[in-house]
Amino acid sequence: MTAFNLFDILGISLLLHLCFSLLLLLVLVPFVLFVYPVLRWLRKGWIRFVRWKYPNVVVVEENSIRTILDQFRNHGIYTLLIQGRSIADGIHGHLVHLASSRRFLRAGLSTRWGLYVWKDLDQFSVDNHLLNAPCSYRGRPITDSNIQDYVSELTSKFFPPGQPPWQVHVINCYLRGDDYQICLVRAHHLLLRQEHLALADFLPLRYSTESWTCQEVDSPFTNLYSEPSALPKLYQKLTESFNNYWNEFLYNNDPNERPEILKKQIGICHSMKILVIVLVSSVKEITRQYRKREGPKFFDIFSIFQREANKRNFKHTMLLRALFKSLNPFEILHNIFLWLWYLVIIFTLKTPILLIRELRALRSYHKHYYPDTLISMLWCYVPLIYQAAMEVLSITWIAIKAPKTIFEELFLKHPQANRLQTTSPCGRKVVAWSDEVELDVLRKISNLTGATEAEILLATTVDALKEYFRHSGVRIPDDVLATGKFVRQRAIFVQNHEARGILCLALPTKTPLFEDDLVEILQVIQKNVRDARSKQSAMYGITAAEASYGLISSCLPSLLLKVMLNQLTRRYSLSLTHVDGDLPVEGVDAVMYWRPPQGNCNMSITLHRYGNCVRLGVMGDALIGPEHAIITKTFPKSVENLANVVGVPRISSRNSTPSPASPSISPGH
Repeated sequence: MTAFNLFDILGISLLLHLCFSLLLLLVLVPFVLFVYPVLRWLRKGWIRFVRWKYPNVVVVEENSIRTILDQFRNHGIYTLLIQGRSIADGIHGHLVHLASSRRFLRAGLSTRWGLYVWKDLDQFSVDNHLLNAPCSYRGRPITDSNIQDYVSELTSKFFPPGQPPWQVHVINCYLRGDDYQICLVRAHHLLLRQEHLALADFLPLRYSTESWTCQEVDSPFTNLYSEPSALPKLYQKLTESFNNYWNEFLYNNDPNERPEILKKQIGICHSMKILVIVLVSSVKEITRQYRKREGPKFFDIFSIFQREANKRNFKHTMLLRALFKSLNPFEILHNIFLWLWYLVIIFTLKTPILLIRELRALRSYHKHYYPDTLISMLWCYVPLIYQAAMEVLSITWIAIKAPKTIFEELFLKHPQANRLQTTSPCGRKVVAWSDEVELDVLRKISNLTGATEAEILLATTVDALKEYFRHSGVRIPDDVLATGKFVRQRAIFVQNHEARGILCLALPTKTPLFEDDLVEILQVIQKNVRDARSKQSAMYGITAAEASYGLISSCLPSLLLKVMLNQLTRRYSLSLTHVDGDLPVEGVDAVMYWRPPQGNCNMSITLHRYGNCVRLGVMGDALIGPEHAIITKTFPKSVENLANVVGVPRISSRNSTPSPASPSISPGH
């Protein structure tokens, strides 16, 4: 866990954070406690109304940040480009099989009364979604010189209305003197989420999930804090111990396990034990029914309790007889005699044996050889409890600092505007991607500067953005505010539930000493990354929880969230995605992934590493084009310039796909 500073705990910093957090809690907690059940009830009622009014559709019940931000001018369409020699062989049969097993792949997506709905189509054909490119584009064969123009034009088109929101384009082209196939996959974020699909699932790729390795990635947008280790381990051990004791308790006292218990008169103590068993069994049954459906009604609880009691023949007459037996003076004397005899046996025979075992366990280096001793239990639990307590303190410290830190990061810092687009967006998206940059060059720069490879990529991205600002006529801001997210390569090819949060980062275009010094930009980025990672653990965790469980969208009104998110995306107008990890996919030579910008976010940049190379991909509104291609064209040159400045020998980049389109040509037009 993130370590906390003792001086901060004892100093004024704790007081400031604590006061701000308490003030926020006094305002938010009553609001959330009142609003959450009201919102939940209203949303369920609204969903039922839409179902009643449109009985032939499937209403999307779940809500998310992307769903709230969806609008006509910024659809959440994820895009993946894969290049190979024969990657599209058998794609038609693959898509037919995939569509037959996934209902929403054959359903149209639309909105009814503010809610997304799926409607089954009377006629569905895979041929409407598997589109083969023509042999030429604008009268010329598709080659290195115009492939980016063609792909950008495909991404700039909206999906046909009323049709399932996914498409696969197969492009046969001639690149670097060889024949290649390029597959472009586009899919709506809601389709991917509801059908638990990855973008690569639309292609008949051959790979083994066993070959994926879980490597530690070097990204500023992940691992902001280490996962708690002592708390889960302590919870597991306590749960195992409790289950063992509970099973033993059931075996000795549950009439279902031992029917002979009720063949003789039992006392009040044994009756209380059976009552505890009945209550616990009733709670388990109520919980099971609640998970299975909306939950049992109030009067059903009594029937469940009665059923569990009848299973064990537990009635009020049993309690009365047990009470009378326990109050019998002869029974009391008998119990006292038994207890005295038990104590005599314990102190004379059992205690010496237990002391000998405790001494042996104390002297032994292998305490686990004596699992039933107090020494072994303390040896196991005391260090674990200490580590768990430190983790609780760290989490508490993060939670105390979170409100004030989040408020400062989102609303107080960097007040100047840094919009990447001055005109109102049209909603169509254009894309571009850069030449390959050798990973070996980045590693040599990293060895000389001490910066990570991701920080070097961020610095060269800033240099490319500055060139974009100069050509587009937009005033160069002091900082470009960006939100960064890490995506593991595996998530593109195999659907997983690995939650990743978001980090807010300021990318400096102007530095204190020199105007266009890449080394100084790199140094400022290193400082900004360190500051962001040290302060935004809570923000990262909250956004990760939202991605997994819808934490924020379930607690706050959608309208309020939409207003807040539109304002935040106006400030943080650049969306960064860092893709890293191995790529053991047969027949795939190159991959480019674009995560769509939403809200008032105008541009999305992907730093995609695959194999031994890295590419930069840009997705932006069509009105930004053709200047957006300047970013991808400048990026390899910026890496080369930084390498020359720090003294790395010049190494020519290799291009497995074409260079970006010329700035004089507007992609998608």
